[in-house]
Amino acid sequence: MTSHAETGILAGMSFEIVPAFDISMAEQARIGNAAFAGYVGGWTEINAETNARFLCTQGADLYYSRLVRRSDRLAGFGYINRINTVLRLAGMAILPEARGSGAAGFLLEHLLDEAKERGDRLMMLEVIEQNPRAHRFYLRHGFEEVDRLFGWRRAAATPLSVSTDVKEVNLLDALRMPNAHEYPQLPWQVSRHSLAKAGVTRAYRAGSACVVLGDLDVAPIHVLGFLGDAAGSTPWDALRAILTAILARFPDREFLAAPKFPAACGEQIFAPLGFAREPISQFLMRRELAPAFRAAAVEDPLRRNEQ
Repeated sequence: MTSHAETGILAGMSFEIVPAFDISMAEQARIGNAAFAGYVGGWTEINAETNARFLCTQGADLYYSRLVRRSDRLAGFGYINRINTVLRLAGMAILPEARGSGAAGFLLEHLLDEAKERGDRLMMLEVIEQNPRAHRFYLRHGFEEVDRLFGWRRAAATPLSVSTDVKEVNLLDALRMPNAHEYPQLPWQVSRHSLAKAGVTRAYRAGSACVVLGDLDVAPIHVLGFLGDAAGSTPWDALRAILTAILARFPDREFLAAPKFPAACGEQIFAPLGFAREPISQFLMRRELAPAFRAAAVEDPLRRNEQ
């Protein structure tokens, strides 16, 4: 792997790869705003500060992330989240004027080549299902679908009947709890790694299960993730009971789960509690970089001392 700009030619077009740490945060924000304008998943204008915050919450590491230049102008970016030897493409976009030029494929293959040189074993990503062009792009580059991810919303409603005693716990204590499934079996966005970067959170626990929410002062209340283990299986009944108790505490509030939850969460938790599915969904995708790699859970330093 190199830490300086690299050049290449594809179909007569000259491209240059540039480390993200060489580009100012303000310039990266400018490219993001231009690339995501009119994005099917929605986009809020960002500046240097909000871009830095966004990259932090996505676990993006500027040391491994890259931008691509075309004709001496920056044309797009690929942000990398790296945990051990498992990568996540945390964000990738190409400016409208560079689409169809080969810049996207050149950038992605460069990221994959660097990963292989480091000995990384797997790259994960999420792509919006309603963006078929991007979905086809990743399929062409060897990624395969693992799961579909859905979002869910529940309007303020009559309080539900509650029979579970739920207590609020510190997020760090919640993150130390055993979980039946870990990243990369779980999408990174609902894993303990993502929850640790979520900012203001509230965690509610009953027994061996926990539900993590976002800032209660922000509307709607965001459901960020679930933690729990029941003899190696997800404790669906306990998680559903905790969320029922939370809904009863805030009957006049709207709740939202972003489109990052595996289909099973909808079947077992959200739909039974009256949540309606959001129109935007995602594919969870993966590409193996090492032969016969099996996606074992990434070792978690938060729990290392408990083992």
